[in-house]
Amino acid sequence: MSTTSLFRFVLIAGLIFTIIGIVAGISLSDTLPALLQEYLAQMESKDISSGGAIFVLLAMLAVFLLLPISTIGLWKFKSWARTLYVVITVAFIPFYPIVGPVVMNGWEAMFSDIALILEGVLLAMMFTGEVSQNFSSSIINAERGGSF
Repeated sequence: MSTTSLFRFVLIAGLIFTIIGIVAGISLSDTLPALLQEYLAQMESKDISSGGAIFVLLAMLAVFLLLPISTIGLWKFKSWARTLYVVITVAFIPFYPIVGPVVMNGWEAMFSDIALILEGVLLAMMFTGEVSQNFSSSIINAERGGSF
């Protein structure tokens, strides 16, 4: 398997594990202890804070618009997509304390952890080795008048 194929495999596998984790979290929420389910229901019924509203809007923008654009660009080894992916990833870090506690069932946590590991592999591949050179060649092609 070439490094290009491996990069694309990691990219798609990360997305798949993220989606499976989300589905597992939604479909298996009934398996959480009753006391925890009651607590989560109370938290959901509370009014959302302004920080929480901003986070929700940014998350929706990133997930439904920017992340798919970045993923397509990464598939095509566009340098702007690599930058966008890093910006999206880093931009969410300050919002974790605002969100508060995160509760996951075991399956959701497992798939989420696998997706995060694959994201780390993806980031490493984007900036090191042969894959990083594919992104560099997209800059050179754009400077020569090729498609960007």
